[in-house]
Amino acid sequence: MANVLNNLWGGGKPAPSPATVQAADSDFGDFAKGADPTPIDVSPVTHTLAGLGPAQTLRPYTKWYNVHERHSLDEFKVEGLILAVITVVLLVHVIGARLNRTKANKWIRAHSPVLVDEFASVGFAGVSPLSADKSGDELLQALTDDNTQLGDAALREKSLFEFATYATGRANVAFLDVKLTLLKRYNPVMTLIEQGLGFFFDTFEQPQDVVEAILYPFDGKEALTVPGIPGAAELRAKENKSSFDNFVWGLVHKESMKKVRDERYDVSLTFTKDNSKLPTWLTVMSESAEITDLMLTPELVKAAEAAGDLFEYLIVSDQPLVKPKT
Repeated sequence: MANVLNNLWGGGKPAPSPATVQAADSDFGDFAKGADPTPIDVSPVTHTLAGLGPAQTLRPYTKWYNVHERHSLDEFKVEGLILAVITVVLLVHVIGARLNRTKANKWIRAHSPVLVDEFASVGFAGVSPLSADKSGDELLQALTDDNTQLGDAALREKSLFEFATYATGRANVAFLDVKLTLLKRYNPVMTLIEQGLGFFFDTFEQPQDVVEAILYPFDGKEALTVPGIPGAAELRAKENKSSFDNFVWGLVHKESMKKVRDERYDVSLTFTKDNSKLPTWLTVMSESAEITDLMLTPELVKAAEAAGDLFEYLIVSDQPLVKPKT
């Protein structure tokens, strides 16, 4: 009974010491006293838009005209390549056009003496006012001097590959048209394409330097072409008429014979026959043997042989190039 009362009133057992309490509750020993706070090192991080790459340092400020400090040549590689290609294209264009002009000028210089000797007026300049006031032999001499002084100006440039000249002032001849068609040397890519198409397909003609001369006779129609001069009709004798019997005759290179027949209707009316006076690579296209005996002179044969493969055809015709529809 006494022990019960002692327990109720707090007597009997002594109070437990702090060491005993700590030993009894050893699982919470780490939290008996709070840890001393220590500072945490935080390194500043700069976030970029990508979120993954390293932060870029800002370039120092420079003047607006110091472009070399803000940019480098490596940034303009594509632009440099484009400029290089444009430069090459321009150089090829200029050099090719100059080559064509040089070839055309060489041709007119070589043939100008012949044209001046055979025609009273060469080129597109016409008769100068000083020469127009003269007559007779003085007029002929003045026209010859004008044609000689004309030089390269007798040739007119129609395009970078087409050139033309003109001549008139010869008995029984209205005028002469000469056309030069050269390779497109200013555009080698197009020239190669045309060469390839002409090599693989017969329908495409391979481009080459060509001179085409067309002479138009009066054939008795001077009154319809040249203005009449008072008294000129009486001065012209009947036997000096420019009219002649119409016919079709041609001297053709055999390699060009098929092309000529396909392109010209008038030549298709003739028949082909070899001639003993001609080399094996030339043939005659004529309507009759009598015309061949008259036209095939030794001078013509010699000139054709001298031209060689450069000669394609010489055609005399009174028929149209295109077949009439009716």
